Amino acid sequence: MTRNSTTSQGEAQQTRRRFITAAGAAGATAFAGCIGDSSGGSGTQTITLAVSSGDGELIKRLLKNHVESEVGVTTETTILPNANLFEKLSTMFQSEKATYDIVAMDDPWMPQFARHLAPIRDHVDSLPTDQIIQQTLDIGTWPTPGEAVPPNAQDAEPELKALCAVGNSHIFVVNERLYSEVGEDLPETWEDVFRAGQKISEQVDGAEGYAMRGKSGNPIMSSYFSVGMSMAGNMFDENWGYDWADDSGVEAASFFVNDLGSISPDGVASFDNSQVLSGLADGSIAAAPQWPSGTSLLLNEDKATEYENITFLPIPEGEKRAAPVQGNWLLGINSYADAETKNAAGDVLQSFVSKQAQEQYVDLGGVPFRHDTFEENMDAQPWFEALYGSLQNAKPRPRTPLWSEIETAQGQPLNAALVDNMSVEEAMTEAESQIESILDENGY
Repeated sequence: MTRNSTTSQGEAQQTRRRFITAAGAAGATAFAGCIGDSSGGSGTQTITLAVSSGDGELIKRLLKNHVESEVGVTTETTILPNANLFEKLSTMFQSEKATYDIVAMDDPWMPQFARHLAPIRDHVDSLPTDQIIQQTLDIGTWPTPGEAVPPNAQDAEPELKALCAVGNSHIFVVNERLYSEVGEDLPETWEDVFRAGQKISEQVDGAEGYAMRGKSGNPIMSSYFSVGMSMAGNMFDENWGYDWADDSGVEAASFFVNDLGSISPDGVASFDNSQVLSGLADGSIAAAPQWPSGTSLLLNEDKATEYENITFLPIPEGEKRAAPVQGNWLLGINSYADAETKNAAGDVLQSFVSKQAQEQYVDLGGVPFRHDTFEENMDAQPWFEALYGSLQNAKPRPRTPLWSEIETAQGQPLNAALVDNMSVEEAMTEAESQIESILDENGY
């Protein structure tokens, strides 16, 4: 059976609202009570959403351009900066209110908000699960399959609580000209990156082989996570035991700090993403991980002198596996909304993830999460092929509300090792001590 066979069946089914509209007013009245129509018989049900700035603009446009007419609702979308959105959602859920019917979440927020979300399958008639990339379904499932589970969710059965809205993961940006100058093929592994990078740093004036976001805390962890996960395996075992202080963890950190650090620019320990992007754009940096959103500068020929030499690849593999950082934005249904509204919100999400909607989403500049959308639109963005490869191997950050504390506790010692304030072994031991204290204090 092909992937498309299940999709054509599932997506051919009419939503509750379209069925009722087709059946006529009398039919709608007869069926509304038993199948959960949320239009109130008028077809003017309003669904409110809160989304993040940037991708949220595209979501809003897709809802207006396609979903509203498809489903028969009106949508009102509030667009907020990430920090404001997180604060708004936290306040709303703590007070158990339904200010917004559908909410957008960065995937690390899921462990904190999942208990406030309605199960997707209770309110969505059918899902094209054979076409939606599995990693994007898993990250919207709580507890997340294959990941350590926080104490307060130990007894919970996994349920799909959110659907992907933005299929983000890290991709790898390479300057093909610099690789060609030193006779190297494009890299497939982290060892390839280091070997080619050494040659570039040694042989090409004004260029370094690699750059990381070396700044303490979140930036350095954003760069390190894929290396650590691909070389040392998961950061935690299933019981939240820290696994990066053993030999393989120290070896991975040493590769990052000492090997990749040696082919990075001076001062890289203070770099955030703007410095990395600038170096990729002007050719002073040969390779680095990036989120797809960072490619806009690199694809602007007026701002990137190396525009024609930039190519995009999946994140390199380590000794154990490829492990790109997963960074999906998710859409979930507020469990505090009434039943009628939750059903209407389910229809909105079903339409949003449909093949027809996602084709328009790509035209608007959206980042897809469906196999067929990628496969049939591979030329829409020069980085789509790289992202499609990375996303199918992507690994989520540990699924705990404590992640921001944990990444700081790991990122600070890593940065200290990068500036030679402590050895790699000391850094990983210090990280283990801090992280275990955080977990112990919170009942893990």
